[in-house]
Amino acid sequence: MSVSNKKLVQIAEAIRQQLQELKVHRYGELHEQMQILTDNLVRLQSNQRKLDICRVRVWNAAATTITGNIEATLQDLPCLAERIERAVRATKTQIPSLRDVYEELIQAGEEFERFRYSAKDRFLAVTTDPIELEGIYLGEFEIQLHIPSLAEMRYNCMYSIVALDPHPAGSNECVTHPHVSDEKLCAGDAVAAIQQALVNGRICDFFHLVQAVLTTYNPGSPFVKLEEWDGNPCFDCGYTMASDDSCFCQACENDFCEECISYCRQCEDSYCPGCLEECRVCGELVCSSCMTDCPECGEKLCGDCLKNDDCPCLEEMEVENESEETATINEDEQVRQPAASATETA
Repeated sequence: MSVSNKKLVQIAEAIRQQLQELKVHRYGELHEQMQILTDNLVRLQSNQRKLDICRVRVWNAAATTITGNIEATLQDLPCLAERIERAVRATKTQIPSLRDVYEELIQAGEEFERFRYSAKDRFLAVTTDPIELEGIYLGEFEIQLHIPSLAEMRYNCMYSIVALDPHPAGSNECVTHPHVSDEKLCAGDAVAAIQQALVNGRICDFFHLVQAVLTTYNPGSPFVKLEEWDGNPCFDCGYTMASDDSCFCQACENDFCEECISYCRQCEDSYCPGCLEECRVCGELVCSSCMTDCPECGEKLCGDCLKNDDCPCLEEMEVENESEETATINEDEQVRQPAASATETA
């Protein structure tokens, strides 16, 4: 332990002072919830007087409106009562003695090999052993308890989890552990136990609880799953992508990055370029499902080109038909000309 006993006494006093301020703050929260309840009760009393007037003067329409207001206010009362009950319980937490906090710090220094205090940033810290989860090496983490934040007991600012040898997720450098993002821990079911340990001044227990979360993998609530820790490689270029950034090809069922994916110009579903065909007529890239065979020549065309009769074979047939019609007309003219000449001679 690198912290002197004298410094530990000072740290213990600082922690205890923060917990005293926390209790004052919680009395303030109780007062605030009580005031909200009082305001609702005053509102009910006011509506009661208005309802009496409506009843005496037979103002049924107004009475209906007031009754609705009463009902809305009553619906809030159970929630307000529950908040007040929680606030009352929070004020009953006993502030630990200076000796109790000091002994917790002594115990933390004995149980954690690397235990330190930063006077500049006012945090108390321990370092975990190197952590490896399901074959994924994550390295060492420093658990930093921010002493000035104890008075507010806000979950996101009380402590930080700093990776000393970062091995972040391939898809997100801010995620250094499946349950740590931007140095903030998602403790899951352990949140209440961690907070209660701090409220009671059980600093050593706090460090053990956080370390237990770091050394356990919960597949139900990770920022990045361990099986995706290295990211999803693009099937084409190999670029490591976040799972949200990958694009799935409907045909070959591989993942592609945004630069390597394309889409069918007919159905607009995602496909890689290799799974798209070029329509012979319009040149658009179309998936095999949207590509059809011309009933006349069997040429593969997109649905729009076939619908618009744009197949080249149809143009060739029109040209042939026009040629046949022209030839027929010429033959008819040749037949008519000799007949006309014979008539003139006669």
